[in-house]
Amino acid sequence: MIEGAFRKLDELSKVDVVNLLNIIFEDYALRMQWNLESFDRDVHENSISLSDSFVMDMKDEPVGIVLLSFRDKRARIDLMGVIPSFRRSGVGFQMVDEAEKICKWRGSDSVVLEVLKKDSRAMGFYRKFGFREKRDLVTFFLRKCGNNGYVLKRTTPDVVMEKALCTMGKYGRQPEWQREPSNFSRLDLYNFDRIVDESEREIGYCVWGQKEDVMYVVDSGPSERSDFHEVLQAVCGIAKGNGYLLLFPTVPEEDALFKAAEKLEPEILLVQTEMIYKLH
Repeated sequence: MIEGAFRKLDELSKVDVVNLLNIIFEDYALRMQWNLESFDRDVHENSISLSDSFVMDMKDEPVGIVLLSFRDKRARIDLMGVIPSFRRSGVGFQMVDEAEKICKWRGSDSVVLEVLKKDSRAMGFYRKFGFREKRDLVTFFLRKCGNNGYVLKRTTPDVVMEKALCTMGKYGRQPEWQREPSNFSRLDLYNFDRIVDESEREIGYCVWGQKEDVMYVVDSGPSERSDFHEVLQAVCGIAKGNGYLLLFPTVPEEDALFKAAEKLEPEILLVQTEMIYKLH
């Protein structure tokens, strides 16, 4: 097996990085396409470190890429991929080895990543390195529910973060990487709202974005005197009233939000498995 060379991502132009990502993930099961704006947004929202992320070169040509994120003593492989002509050549093994060295050097205790649940080949690949399945993350639509009489009222990320932390404690929630309350301050292009009824009673909060006719709910939770069922019915009603299709990305299967959604006939779009590797 030929040994590759590694270059830090911040040594490359962003144009070259975006072009490489689009080549690598062109045939991926999930539709993934970047431009300079969306790449910068991903870097910011997911705490990606360009000085730790890297490309792998063979004969001075980039053949693979790894994007790494860090938070406290935790690390995440945000993305890892190899160009089609070098797959199954051993490049992936060298890239994971390099990622592990970097994460250890950064003082991380663990590394997480997500793979499509149906991609048994990818899951088998990561198991060889000691990654183990932690839980499933479910992306789903809600179409068949909704109550009227609720509205969203704008507030600040700090206010919503405090509410989300209270909800985490009450329900024992463990959101995935991007949806952790501590990350809300990075979600510059999302809306942070209180959910209130016609009598101005606050029933919860909602962090969401909108693209075309889809309303993406990053997170939503109840206030002290409400519950997830009422919150979901409210958000569904608001989405329908605005002509939006309601999508909840990557909600942990054990989360109280998904447990409540299961009673409302969710339409499952995809399931990813979160895998974890303990470094120490």
